[in-house]
Amino acid sequence: MAKVSKPHWDCKLLFQSGKKTAKALISTVIIPYLSLMRTIFLASLALLFAGSMAAQSDYPQDYFRSPLSIPLISSGTFGELRGNHFHSGLDIKTQGRIGQAVLAAAEGDIVRIKVSPYGFGKALYLRHPNGYTTVYAHLDSFHPDIEAWVIAEMRRKQSNEVDLFPPAGKFSFAQGEEIAKSGNSGGSGGPHLHFEVRDTRTEKIINPLLFGFDVADSRPPEIGPLQVYYFSDKGVPTGQKEYRSIKIEGSQYGLVGEGIVEASGALSFGLYSIDRQDGAYNKNGVFDLKLFVGEELHHRFNMETFAFAETRFINAHIDYGLKACCNRSSHRLFREPGNALSVYPNKAEAGHLHFDRDTVVPIRIEAADVAGNVSVLQFDLHYRAQAGLSEPEVSSELAGENQQQLYFNQADIIQGTNYELAYKQGSFYRDYTIQVESEDLGEAYSRLFTFGSREVPVHRYFDLKLRATHLPKGLNPSKLFIASYKDGKYDDYEGGYYANGWVTCRTRQLGSFAILADTTAPTASLINYKSRGSIPETLQIRVGDDLSGVEEYNAWVDGVWVPIYYDAKTRRLLLNTTYWPEKEGLKYVLKLVLEDDKKNRSEQNWDLFIP
Repeated sequence: MAKVSKPHWDCKLLFQSGKKTAKALISTVIIPYLSLMRTIFLASLALLFAGSMAAQSDYPQDYFRSPLSIPLISSGTFGELRGNHFHSGLDIKTQGRIGQAVLAAAEGDIVRIKVSPYGFGKALYLRHPNGYTTVYAHLDSFHPDIEAWVIAEMRRKQSNEVDLFPPAGKFSFAQGEEIAKSGNSGGSGGPHLHFEVRDTRTEKIINPLLFGFDVADSRPPEIGPLQVYYFSDKGVPTGQKEYRSIKIEGSQYGLVGEGIVEASGALSFGLYSIDRQDGAYNKNGVFDLKLFVGEELHHRFNMETFAFAETRFINAHIDYGLKACCNRSSHRLFREPGNALSVYPNKAEAGHLHFDRDTVVPIRIEAADVAGNVSVLQFDLHYRAQAGLSEPEVSSELAGENQQQLYFNQADIIQGTNYELAYKQGSFYRDYTIQVESEDLGEAYSRLFTFGSREVPVHRYFDLKLRATHLPKGLNPSKLFIASYKDGKYDDYEGGYYANGWVTCRTRQLGSFAILADTTAPTASLINYKSRGSIPETLQIRVGDDLSGVEEYNAWVDGVWVPIYYDAKTRRLLLNTTYWPEKEGLKYVLKLVLEDDKKNRSEQNWDLFIP
């Protein structure tokens, strides 16, 4: 049971001896006392956080230099709440352009080079003698020696996507040497450098701002709406209510209205909070969140380090339903039963709050950034132990007959005549009851099946099988796939394969699904070349595919395979013509072959004349 603290003041007592006495007490005793207490509280808070930072200063503070020679301004921080993952590094602004010199943060060897249309795009991994590895991602190009070796490996493998591990010592750099040019490759939303620090032995990622990088930050985190979650005696959610917060003074916040939360039964809290650094308006993530019930530290979230294998647990950490409906990432200040994140210090891993008697408990939530700036939200929890206090009315989670139970701590199979859903232990973060429904869908080769809602987060891939119930004569069943639907319309390609009348795919979301077919090959068109015009250094080709997406892409110039970079976010193929064979004639013959995930293949040829 959480510790109960009595209120410090009962203001009604002040007026029992008359208004004059009360005014004298307020002006001469209470206001000076409260001012002193506030000063002591803020000073203690700063000392406590400074102590926390001191414990983390075991990381070397002067070993690494900035990976850029321009001022270090971040557009994204470590642990920031992203879609299905915590941000794993520091996003550094490159003044809105591509081509900034990327420098080795310390001496070391390149141990990995990756080129992908997704994720990190073009990336370098630099291992250092002190036990750490730094990562540089979304690059535009590599150091010329690295670039030449990567192109040679691409040609040898005839592969445009590579994950390479150079021989030991092949590419060594001193601190401050240029290793690449900054870019916008992979899943980047704009030109910037993604920078990481990892423990070489464990590969755990560590907050780069704990290594002494000079980032100007005098702004405390901002605190937004508070969520109050209500639970039954068995821990089943029964509803939630939102309270708006308001800045009272400096970095002190309260709740709009009377600043009181009333509740009975088990409850927990959630909070929306962001951080902004000097020189940028970006909404970054907070470093540390603490929930105090009275004077007891009840829950804590701290973004010092985590492992890649646990990053998807973000869907248990945030209010996933709020994210799905309103695109707002709010921190839960409690742990779901299936949440295995390591970012909650062991001394503060408590769950729901519950008290045995009526009480008034002061609640305090502290949000801090790495620089030591702290914001505080304070309010009173008026708790009634007896039944009868009305809580927010919530409709039943489900209605209807075909309800199915999902268990977070065991594997199970849900099946019907024309569907089967098989999931593993650990697929969910708590138990759910879902409704299974189906309806006719004229465009599909099955009924449209709905399994619960997308607002139910899924951690592990599960197998989904749907029966193909009305296939037209002549349709190749290998072209069938499972598609997800949203609001009754096609949303995304889930993939899958056909066997014995069923289509099976792996997915990590609930919602609506049906069987479709992809029989159309990808398309391609030149963007920046005009007939008999100059051939640009980077030739751009726009590609498209209506359903399953471009999966394979290869090009030949005069019969010689040439490397391509696929910028998936813009659906453009980029061909660097400096890697083409030398030409003595009047034209190049360019052949492009595209294939989508359902093996629909297209080939196009262009004659590119040299002016």
